Amino acid sequence: MPSFGRTELLLVLSFVIFSGMSYLWISPNFTAEKLIVTPKKKWTPPTGIVKPPASCTCPAKSFDLAGSIPTANRADIQKRRAEEYKKHQARTSSILDTLLFAPSNSPLQYPIQGFTVRPLVPTLIPGLALHRVQRSGYKVSLLVTKGVLCLGSPSDVPSVEGGKKRLILETLSLEELNKLLADVTYTLPVYHIHTGDLVHFSFEHHEAVFPIAIRQPSAPVLFDMGTNVSDQVTITTKTFMRYKELKVLIRSLRQFYKDVVLVVADDSFTPENITEENVLQYVMPGGQGWFAGRTLAVSQVTTKYFLWVDDDFLFTEKTKIEDLVEVMEATPELDVVGGSVTGNQFYFSIAYEEGDGVTGGCMDRKPDIKFQSLPNYPQCSIVNGVVNFFLARTDAVNRVRFDPKLKRVAHSEFFMDGLGQLMVASCGHVSIGHQPKGANAQYGRFRHPGKDDMQFKSTAALLQKPSTMYPLR
Repeated sequence: MPSFGRTELLLVLSFVIFSGMSYLWISPNFTAEKLIVTPKKKWTPPTGIVKPPASCTCPAKSFDLAGSIPTANRADIQKRRAEEYKKHQARTSSILDTLLFAPSNSPLQYPIQGFTVRPLVPTLIPGLALHRVQRSGYKVSLLVTKGVLCLGSPSDVPSVEGGKKRLILETLSLEELNKLLADVTYTLPVYHIHTGDLVHFSFEHHEAVFPIAIRQPSAPVLFDMGTNVSDQVTITTKTFMRYKELKVLIRSLRQFYKDVVLVVADDSFTPENITEENVLQYVMPGGQGWFAGRTLAVSQVTTKYFLWVDDDFLFTEKTKIEDLVEVMEATPELDVVGGSVTGNQFYFSIAYEEGDGVTGGCMDRKPDIKFQSLPNYPQCSIVNGVVNFFLARTDAVNRVRFDPKLKRVAHSEFFMDGLGQLMVASCGHVSIGHQPKGANAQYGRFRHPGKDDMQFKSTAALLQKPSTMYPLR
C-alpha cells in the first residue's frame, strides 16, 4: 500500500478593499496507478478540495484591511470597491467561462466547457456521471496527460489506490459508481500559471474527451473612482521643443479643469522648467522619441484612466472629459475611446491575415472604416484605432505599451500591437481643438522622418510583426 504525504494547506489573503485574491495550495505525493473500490457508504470530500467560489475566511492573525479604514469612510469605500469589482468582472469574464455539461446522448456525462483548476490544488471534476445503462457491473476509466486523478484529496484517502494519470473505477451499482465519479479530483502536480489538460473518459466502447483549463488566478486591478474627474483621469502629453504650444495647451486646460493632473514627458534638447500647479514634468534625455515619451508619461498615471492629447491641442467647451468617462464606465469591455480633433475622428480599422508564419501575413490599415455602433451611444462606433485624442484604461494600455524604438512618426503601430487585445471605440460628440501651426524650423527637422528613419521603421515592422504588407502611416 502506498504512503501518502501530508496535506499542506495555505490560505493566503481574503477580502480586501481595492484588490483581493484567495490562494490555496495543497502539495500531493502519490505513487499508485489504479483504483478498484467497492464503497460501503458515501464518502465526504475532505476540507481543502476546491468547490465553487464562496466567501473566504482569513486565518488567525491576518491583517484586516477593512478594519484599518476609519468607520466613517468604510461603507462608502467598500461600496465603491464593490462597484469597481463588478465592472472588472463584466470586463474580464467571458461566456466561454460558463460551465457546460454534455447531455447524455451517450451514457457518459462530463463538463464540456468552463472547468478551470488552479495549479497544485486538488479540484473536484463537476458533472461526471454514467446514465441509462443496466449492467451486472460497471467499469469506467479516466486518463489525463499532465495532471493526476484521485478520489478526493489524495492524502486523505489512504485506504484506496490512486493518484496517477489513469483512474479506473469498478462497482456493482450504477448509483455507487456515480457517487464515486462525483468525488473524482484532478490535480496539476507542478506549478504553471496558464496551461491545460485533456481528460479521456471511457465506458465500454464509449469514449469522450473534455478539456481542463489550468490557471493561476490573478488579483484584479481596481481603482478608486472618487467623486470627480480629477480622481478618475490624468491628462498625458509628450513635448519636444514646443513650449509655446504647451503653455497654450495648459492655459486652455485650466479654463475647464483646474484640478486635473497633467503629466508632461519632455525630451527637448534644452528643457525649460514648467512650474504650473498640477503639472508634472518629466525631463528625458534629448531626442528619445515619440513612443518613449508616451511610455514615460503613462507610467506615471495613478488614475483609472488617462486622456492622451498632443502638446499643440486646445481644450474647448466641447472637450467634455466626463462624457468619455461615462462611455467607458457604461461599457466595461472598452479599453480606449477616441474623440475628434477639430471635428475629425480619424478612426480606422486594421485587417490582419496571419499567413503561413514563415514569410509573414498581411496587415492593412483602412481609414474611415468602422464596425457596429456602441449600445446606448449611437454617436460612438467600434473601430480598431483612433486619433491622438483618446481616453484609455491605464492598466490595459500598460499591457500593450508603446514601442520605444519608434522615435519619430508613429501612432497606428500602438493599435496594431493592441489588435485583439484592446477594444476600441470612436465617439464624435467629444472634441478638442488644434492650435494654428507656427514656423519652427528646428522642430520641423526632427518632426519629419528621413529615408533612414522610414527604413528602420519598415525593418522593425517586418521583424516584430508577422506581416509582409504593412502600412507605414
